[in-house]
Amino acid sequence: MSKRSLFLFVCVVAFLSSGFSYANDSSKSGYLLIAQAGQSDPVYQPYTGPKKRIAVTKFENKVTGVYGNWRLGDGFAEMLTTELMRTGKFVVVERQALQDVLGEQELGQSGAVRKETAAKVGQVLGAQIIVRGVVSEFTLNESGTGGGIGIAGFRIGGKSSNAHVAVDIRLVDTTTGQVLQSHSAVGKAESSGVSVGVSRGDVDFGAETFKNTPLGQATRQAIQDAVSFIIANMESVPFSAKVVKAEGNKIYINAGSQMNIHRGLKFYAYSVGEDIVDPDTGLKLGADEKLMGTVEVRDVQDKYSVGFLQSGSGLKRGDVLKLQ
Repeated sequence: MSKRSLFLFVCVVAFLSSGFSYANDSSKSGYLLIAQAGQSDPVYQPYTGPKKRIAVTKFENKVTGVYGNWRLGDGFAEMLTTELMRTGKFVVVERQALQDVLGEQELGQSGAVRKETAAKVGQVLGAQIIVRGVVSEFTLNESGTGGGIGIAGFRIGGKSSNAHVAVDIRLVDTTTGQVLQSHSAVGKAESSGVSVGVSRGDVDFGAETFKNTPLGQATRQAIQDAVSFIIANMESVPFSAKVVKAEGNKIYINAGSQMNIHRGLKFYAYSVGEDIVDPDTGLKLGADEKLMGTVEVRDVQDKYSVGFLQSGSGLKRGDVLKLQ
């Protein structure tokens, strides 16, 4: 390498260490290193109420072109799962647990969740809601001096970038399999400045270098939009747990400290009867519920808690507990 090339290469390294970040180069299926101020992660208020259990399936990827070859479905599902857990409001079913219950076919590229599938997730994993997602837009438009100076595999040049990301989110009731709410979450970001092209094969959604790019920032905005939508709509979904077993007045509950259950919490206990099915569509609309009594939590373990029957009788495994 000549002295001039070595000098320019050192300049590139200096760019890398001075807060520049990667963005995808659509012309080379790689990344661009762009001067871009980082965005801090959102700060959520402490939450002490019972955590609701939800499941996030692999997103369907409807993006075409160079970005369509990336594993966007996995990346977006992982980002959404991480952000939902950061809120402190949810227990999110791990994707591996979903695979164990449903098989990879159910979580494949189609992203489909049939009503039978939704009910199975709810029954086996205790999830109240399934979150489905479709990546509909994932684009980066660039303008400026695209050629730059080529040095030992690097390319230095000036560019401005405009990123746009959109995902369609649906909340599916695991009891009925019906879609409760849907929302299009969108993120946009712009950047301009000196860029350095670097050959890369695939995107790492968890890397700081990706997070600080226009595409990374737009993706984070879309994910945060989706999280806000989920939080707002889950407010109307009542927390519920189930009876694991009943020994006289001693009731074992399938929720513990991991779900913010605490001593003194009181539940109404219901026996669930026959399903109510729509004769036209065949969809389950709900089920007959009979109030059996009230239960107060006296002892809390990590994954379960123990309550005592305050009123009523006849509770059994599988009965539903709802907060008073």
